Amino acid sequence: MIILGLHFGHDAAVAVLVDGELSGYVLRERFNRVKHAIALSDADIHRALDMAGVGMGDVDRVAVTSTQNVELVTGLISGFDLTYETEPHGDEPSPMTDFMDAAGVVPEQLLSQQLKHLFQTGAEEDTHHHRFYAAMFAEVDLFRAGELDAVGCLDDFGSLPEWAPVGLDDIAGRNLRELANDDDVRRLLHCPVTVTLKGRAVPGYFVFHHAAHASASFYSSPHETAAVLTHDGFFSGQGYQSGLYFLGQGNAIRPLAPHHLALGGTYDFVGVHLGLGDIGPAGKLMGLAPYGEPAFFHPDFVDNWVALKARFGEEPADAWLRHCVNGANDRGDDMAALGDPDAITDPVNADIAASTQKLFEETLLKAVQGLHGLCERAGWAADALCLTGGTALNCPANSRVLAESPFDDVFIEPFCDDGGLAVGAALYVHHNVLDVPRRAALDLISPYLGPIYGDAEVETALDGIDGIVSQPGDAAAAAAEDLAADRVIAWFEGGSEAGPRALGHRSILADPRPAANWGRVNQIKSREAWRPFAPAVLEEEAPAWFRGAPPRSPYMLFTADVLSDQLPAITHVDGSARIQTVAPDAGRFRDVVAGFGRLTEVPVVMNTSFNGPGVPIVETPADAAAFFEAADVDCLYIEGRRVARPKAT
Repeated sequence: MIILGLHFGHDAAVAVLVDGELSGYVLRERFNRVKHAIALSDADIHRALDMAGVGMGDVDRVAVTSTQNVELVTGLISGFDLTYETEPHGDEPSPMTDFMDAAGVVPEQLLSQQLKHLFQTGAEEDTHHHRFYAAMFAEVDLFRAGELDAVGCLDDFGSLPEWAPVGLDDIAGRNLRELANDDDVRRLLHCPVTVTLKGRAVPGYFVFHHAAHASASFYSSPHETAAVLTHDGFFSGQGYQSGLYFLGQGNAIRPLAPHHLALGGTYDFVGVHLGLGDIGPAGKLMGLAPYGEPAFFHPDFVDNWVALKARFGEEPADAWLRHCVNGANDRGDDMAALGDPDAITDPVNADIAASTQKLFEETLLKAVQGLHGLCERAGWAADALCLTGGTALNCPANSRVLAESPFDDVFIEPFCDDGGLAVGAALYVHHNVLDVPRRAALDLISPYLGPIYGDAEVETALDGIDGIVSQPGDAAAAAAEDLAADRVIAWFEGGSEAGPRALGHRSILADPRPAANWGRVNQIKSREAWRPFAPAVLEEEAPAWFRGAPPRSPYMLFTADVLSDQLPAITHVDGSARIQTVAPDAGRFRDVVAGFGRLTEVPVVMNTSFNGPGVPIVETPADAAAFFEAADVDCLYIEGRRVARPKAT
């Protein structure tokens, strides 16, 4: 069984499952060089199929999904079409047919067209949404001119009386045992479609955004049974578009209830208003928070969208930001510094960030405790939790959930952002729709899913490069020596990482011991000087250097307390660090960290993403060579070659 997974929204991606194994994966941004790229092209699909060693004619099923409300821009794929069906394929049931018949609607009445609304209605407003989507959609001008075909996105599926919008406490008090064991509910969040691939009709399924998130996490986890919480930056918590509670059991991913959170949207909203950017402010806000104190936190704001809208009479994000700004004004802060990038660590900005981070953590803990209560009340022994969606990138919150929630284990997949939706949609169809049994429980999924580049591509990229090229007998040992000599290196090996975090295959590395390397590497990457860096530590050595993260944290998704004063370049102002544990399956990167440890007795290196500001992590050898020539790194290591500037030889 070959399943082609297609995600058309931002962080667009293609996944290929061959008999349940993830055999091909392409994240479009890495190739078109537009961060968080929207839409898919012929090249993306064929690249993923080639990685899997199959062709378009071999595809048995197609799993399709998108970001909420973002239509499927099909005009970049030749010979591709998608039509929503009202009948399931063969004996693979879909209760969507019955729900739509009962409501007297057809799929076309439920489809959303976010991009059309923004770019083809003649509206030219300079709004956050216009800037947000235009920056991620390289073909926006073609789309605006009506030169690209698109098919609407299905975000409205069947709903249930038990899913009526209420506050978190009321949700947690429900008994959903009967509902969750209903197979119609299990299959509620997908709709049959027919996909045309080069003239051949292939059965397909449109998979709801959060069902794809939940599947990417649960089916990648080692757990046979787990509670799942999905949530992202979608602003409204009125329906289930911002996320749901699920229960994963064997082959099944069962929706329990919407949680109606607007937490991710509020976090992004604050980041934008602090001047941290229209795209990706959440990561910066997380780094800014430790500079402040949660002076404006108030427990009245700890709830979901439904309860907060009723309590404050306005959108929760507006109410929260107004509360924080009024608090800063009342205590006499310099309000001219609010949102000023040159004064971002001033109390007015840092304390709003710290207060918002605390609100995030307390609300997530309350939501997780509610999910545990749902499972317990219904008699499910769900000791493990899968967190997924963009909000699962919040490392301090993840660490608090691990330490303080009732769940014994917390799993987060490396591609918990929308880049994992193609994988999740394909896994959903394989296991939840087709009911193919899961293989033996996974341990930890490899994040290194990108294509492998051969010697010819590397040599072409290095031809004529402004540097001294050599081929050490042991590149990892040579890289360790460069780091110990306080050289900053760019490291490129094997397949690139899936997900937004650099995990040692496309990384910039430095010695974590000199405090000056914090500022030095930020300058190399043209980042704000206050932004922190992460450590990569040998897995078995982590307990001697860090406390509070899980024993294995290979995806850089948890924070830990730094136990040593020898690591100032990766120690944040609150004494924490976003830790990556490095196991033997990390490739030669593991040898670099181990070699540095032997030379210095410090088995830790600074690890940050191999990219400049506003562009994706490098993907190809040519990308790596171009970065080396433009940035002030001392050395580039690329598939065993060392490229050095004369001063670094």
